[in-house]
Amino acid sequence: MNSDMKLKACIFFVLLADLVVAQKQSVNYHSIDWDVLSIEASTPQELAKKLTVKYQTDVERTRAIFAWIAQHISYDYKFYRLRNNKSCLDNGVDTSTSLKSLNELVAEDVMKKRTAVCYGYARLFKCLCDYAGVPCEIINGYARGDFNRVESNFRTNHTWNAVKVDSSWHLVDVTWASGYFTYGTNDFIKRFDDKYFLTTPDLFAEDHFPDDLEWTLLQRPPIIKEFQRSPYKAKCFAKYNITSFFPTGGIIQAMIGDTINLQVRTDLAADRKIGGGSLEDSSIIGTFPEAAFCKPLSNSNNIVNYKFVVQTSNEQWLQLVYNDDMILRYKLDIQKKKAEKINAR
Repeated sequence: MNSDMKLKACIFFVLLADLVVAQKQSVNYHSIDWDVLSIEASTPQELAKKLTVKYQTDVERTRAIFAWIAQHISYDYKFYRLRNNKSCLDNGVDTSTSLKSLNELVAEDVMKKRTAVCYGYARLFKCLCDYAGVPCEIINGYARGDFNRVESNFRTNHTWNAVKVDSSWHLVDVTWASGYFTYGTNDFIKRFDDKYFLTTPDLFAEDHFPDDLEWTLLQRPPIIKEFQRSPYKAKCFAKYNITSFFPTGGIIQAMIGDTINLQVRTDLAADRKIGGGSLEDSSIIGTFPEAAFCKPLSNSNNIVNYKFVVQTSNEQWLQLVYNDDMILRYKLDIQKKKAEKINAR
């Protein structure tokens, strides 16, 4: 994409964002938030209908769903602690004996218990949006804040949503809108906060980092401070018995023409029993122009070797692939000196 096309694309998305902001300002959010407080239903389908039947726009319908969940569902910190603080990506719902979709089963469970971790919040939101006819996606990634303060590793630990409103994708985090924890006691305090409703991508990126870079909704995703000490561990990192990796820092400095050598140590025998992923199925991240995939060069003695040759300064992210799963992401800091010398000859 040339510079003129990029400029036109940026202008287009800015105009779309301005349109949504203008529409948001014309919507009476307070009235919607108040109206949904008294709504009850026995199934997700019934709930979605009751929440959205009186509203005409996607913004209103999305707000009604967001406000109901945030005001009726509490964060299940006890369940999170029982899972040893590993992540909130599983609600513990048994799907083996049901023909219903995972979203439907999780939504029913959350509605019944009135508690959830982020996985349950996001799937309930997705389920209700589906019934309301509002396009919605579930996003996995890393988030920092009160809900994740016990986390010590830079890895996938959170789930949120992207929703398509008026032909433009926007980001929401209904988990963080539902309340907060008190320090010391870990008591969950219900408090509706709409800061993370259709939040602008630059603000959302301050504390959310998705597995799929495209879901930052930014042309150039920012470097967050955690990259200084470690590469980003994607959701599939925990799938394998990875004991160490090199480089240990998350930012790699290099020049065009340099060869970057990387290593991952893992239990190869055990990993052969684990089914791999499919990069072809990862349509979003696969199309992100500044992200490069790096597949193993060799596997021996439980060491997986990688080699990546820097060819252009446009490559901003280096993603290590293992068993067709993306496991690690590094930030590339590419210097142009070598290229300038070559061009000067």
